[in-house]
Amino acid sequence: MNDNEEFGPDADEDLPDSVLADIKDGVPVLKALRRWKDLSIYDLANVSGVSAANIHGAEGGRQLSLVAQQALAKALGVGLDFMSE
Repeated sequence: MNDNEEFGPDADEDLPDSVLADIKDGVPVLKALRRWKDLSIYDLANVSGVSAANIHGAEGGRQLSLVAQQALAKALGVGLDFMSE
């Protein structure tokens, strides 16, 4: 698997202004993306296979493994580059 691979049909879509505004206002990228997709931490854990504890930690600033980043990017339908911001 290529580290720069993007996932899903929406991988290149533009983010809504509301998501960009949240990120600009300091909301963690993962949290802004999760809210955009209307998923709870537990919902995202179920669809991604990444534990809720790891997602919660990442939203608080903890670094995720590349495997977890790839799983979350795929589940959220965004490019992997969003997970490392």
